[in-house]
Amino acid sequence: MFEVVYFSRSGNTKKVADAIASELKVTAKDVKTTGTVPGDAFIFLGTGCYGGTLPKELELFLKINKFQNRKIALFTTSGFGSAAERNLIEKQLKDRGAVITHNYKCYGRFMGMKKEHPTAEELDNARFFARAVAVTLFPQRSDRPKAASVSR
Repeated sequence: MFEVVYFSRSGNTKKVADAIASELKVTAKDVKTTGTVPGDAFIFLGTGCYGGTLPKELELFLKINKFQNRKIALFTTSGFGSAAERNLIEKQLKDRGAVITHNYKCYGRFMGMKKEHPTAEELDNARFFARAVAVTLFPQRSDRPKAASVSR
């Protein structure tokens, strides 16, 4: 079972979350309206980089849900694409016990810059990312997205 959960201030991360969720045939959920997620679910967790800090809404979601030794796929959007910001986010998640097994990042629109992001290609790549994670985690499941349907 997959859960796609995200925090998005400007809509960039929501677009990526929706692309990932559509590939997995689930509904993306905003952390602001999501309580607990099933303990057996594999979580695709998304956020913008926001200077490398976790938004308060995402921190609350992490407190409500147990992330100790929980495997997640992290996806982020950033206007600048800074590796330092992303590393700070990863550290904060790992400090809460999360085990990040997969990563995806793309640009997002920020203060009038990179207005075209995330692009159609970046959203296609997000769907490919979801498919690749599903195939890696559950190679024998019949309900997972088929690797043969990859269109890049």
